[in-house]
Amino acid sequence: MTERLIYPEEVEALARRFGEPHRKTCTMDVTQATYDAWTRKITAGPVACRGEVIMVIVRPSGNVLLHTKDFYPTGVYRLLTGRVLWPDDVEQTLHREVREETSLEVNVDRLLGLIDYEFQWNGKALPFVSYVFELHEIGGELCCIDTDEGITEFREATINELSQVARQLEQLEPRWHDWGNFRAVAHYMVQTLLPR
Repeated sequence: MTERLIYPEEVEALARRFGEPHRKTCTMDVTQATYDAWTRKITAGPVACRGEVIMVIVRPSGNVLLHTKDFYPTGVYRLLTGRVLWPDDVEQTLHREVREETSLEVNVDRLLGLIDYEFQWNGKALPFVSYVFELHEIGGELCCIDTDEGITEFREATINELSQVARQLEQLEPRWHDWGNFRAVAHYMVQTLLPR
C-alpha cells in the first residue's frame, strides 16, 4: 500500500526542484484506537489524505515556527503540517497550507526529508508519508486564516530546541502517546538536518 501513497514520479519532480530528500523509514506499533483513526484519516470521505506536508518555516530570527491547537495538551507545540488530499499534489498542498495556517510569504528552499511510516496493530500495517520542507519567511503577517484548524498560538524555537520539543512529544500521557511518538520523528529529523 505504501506504493499507492508515494508517487515516484512526483517525488522525482520535487527532488529536481528542491533537492533530493533525506529518506527515513519508520515502523510504529500503535493501539487499535490509533490504527482505526489513521485508517479513517486515509480512507474516509472528502478530507481523506495520502500523506502530509511538514512546514519547517525559518523566520527572520533564524528560529523555526511552531504552533499549538485548542485541543492539544497544555504546553504542547509542534511544527506545522497539512494534509495532502488524494486529488492534490504535494507542492500544491504546501502552498495552500502555508497560506491558510500562517498567511506568511515564503520561499521554498528544499525538500529536507521524506518519512515513510508504517503503523502496525494486531498483524495489520497501514502506511503514511510525511514530506518535510524547509521554507524561509520573506513577508506577510503571521496569523491563521483557517479557523477550522484550531490554532491558538504560535511560538519560535531554535534548531537545537527541536530535540527538546520531540522529547516532550514522546512523553505525553497515554491517550496522546502514539500521536506524540509519531510527531516526534520529524522534529528529530529537522534538528539533525537544518544548519544551526
